[in-house]
Amino acid sequence: MSPEEILKRAVERGDPPAASACALHRGAVVFEAAFGAEPDSVFDVASVTKVAATTSVIATLARDGALGLDDAVATHLPAFGRRGKARVTVRELLGHRSGLPAWAPLFLGGDVMEGVFDARLETPGRRVYSDLGFLALGAMVEAICGDLAEACRARVWGPLGIADLGYAGAWLDGRHVLPTGTTRPREPAPGQEHLYAVPPQTPAPDPGQVDDDNAFALGGVAGHAGVFGTARAVATLGEAWRTGKIGGPEFLSIDPAEGPPRGLGFDVPTGPRSSFGSALGRGRAFGHLGFTGCSLWIDLDREVTVALLTNRTFPGRHRVDGIRALRPAFHDALAAQLDERA
Repeated sequence: MSPEEILKRAVERGDPPAASACALHRGAVVFEAAFGAEPDSVFDVASVTKVAATTSVIATLARDGALGLDDAVATHLPAFGRRGKARVTVRELLGHRSGLPAWAPLFLGGDVMEGVFDARLETPGRRVYSDLGFLALGAMVEAICGDLAEACRARVWGPLGIADLGYAGAWLDGRHVLPTGTTRPREPAPGQEHLYAVPPQTPAPDPGQVDDDNAFALGGVAGHAGVFGTARAVATLGEAWRTGKIGGPEFLSIDPAEGPPRGLGFDVPTGPRSSFGSALGRGRAFGHLGFTGCSLWIDLDREVTVALLTNRTFPGRHRVDGIRALRPAFHDALAAQLDERA
C-alpha cells in the first residue's frame, strides 16, 4: 500500500481526523500529501517543539558562545538552582537525565515556572523523559536573550527562511489550523487520570490555542510545547539539522546515560518497532514525537527527512492505538516508495 493510501484510509476512519506529511531526500521534496487538511494547513506539533524551537535555539547560543552545554542551568537561570538543582547542566536537561520528574499538572498551581523551580530531582543520572526539563530550558533561553518565541524566530526560523513555523500569534490569522481538543483544561492523558479531573463544560474546539495545558498557562510559549507549523516547514527544519545548518554531531549522537538512548534534545529509533518503521532509521537517525500525533525523523545515512503531522487528540486524548499503528506503517510505505525510485 502506498503512503498516500495509508494516510487516506486512516483519516477516513477518523483516527486521526487530519494528517499532512512531507519528506525530503537530499533537500528535494519527494513526498507531500494531506488528508482532512491541505499541504499548507497548520498543526500543533506539541513536543516536536523541543527540537523545532528549544534545542535549535540552544544550538545557536552554544555556537555563538552565549552558553556552554556543560554550564549549570542555574548560572543563567538562578531560580532553577533551588532544591538540589544547582549543578544540573544544560547537557543533562537536553539528554533528559537530570532526574527531574517526567510531567506534572503545574497549571493547577497557578505558576508553572515556580512549580519547575521548586521541583526536586527524583532520579539523578538516569534517563527519564521530562517536560519539566524543557520548561526550564525555555526559561533559560529567555533569561539569556529575551522572549523565547522571538529568539527562535530571529536565530533559527528567520535565518533558515521558514515562515510557516512558530508559536501562536498573528501569523496564524486566516490560516487553516487544525483543532486538537474541546476542553480547557484538556482531559488527562491515558495514565494521568488520577492526577486531576476536568470540570463539566461545553465542548469548544479552539484551533490556534496550544493543546498542552502547562504551555497554555504560560501564554502558549514554552520550551516543551507550543509551536505550530506545516509539514513542509517542520521537514525543512529537520533538513537544516541533517545538513549541519543548525547544531552538529554533538547533538546528533547518542548521549550516554542509564536508560533509553537519546541524542541531545532528540530521540532515536528503538529498533523495528520504532515509530520510524523497520526500513528507515536503521543506522544513524534522530527525531522526536509530539503528543498530538506529530513527528519529525531524520535518517542521516539515507539523507531523508520526514515530517508527519496529525491532530489525533481531537476530539479526545484516549485514542492511542491508531497513531501507534499509523506512524510505522506510513514510514515503511514511504521507504518502499523511495526504494522504487532509486
